[in-house]
Amino acid sequence: MTPLQIVPHPKNVQHPTAIKMDYGMENGMLKLNVRAAMAGYLLRRWNVDCSNEVSLSGPEYQLYLKNTQTLYGAENLTISPGYND
Repeated sequence: MTPLQIVPHPKNVQHPTAIKMDYGMENGMLKLNVRAAMAGYLLRRWNVDCSNEVSLSGPEYQLYLKNTQTLYGAENLTISPGYND
């Protein structure tokens, strides 16, 4: 299992409160535990910016993976937006 900490994207979102409410975030963060093999698929499906430098821009990137270090060593992550950028 892989813990994911997803937050509103710090650079692309003008109304982070709306994103927090849409995803039911508590204390500004959505915490998920997913199978490591499925993490890449979920992050891609939700267009979660997984870059270390919060570098992806565009309206499709409304979410950011706060704990990117959790992805090290997991499989299927090459499909995650921004992973290894």
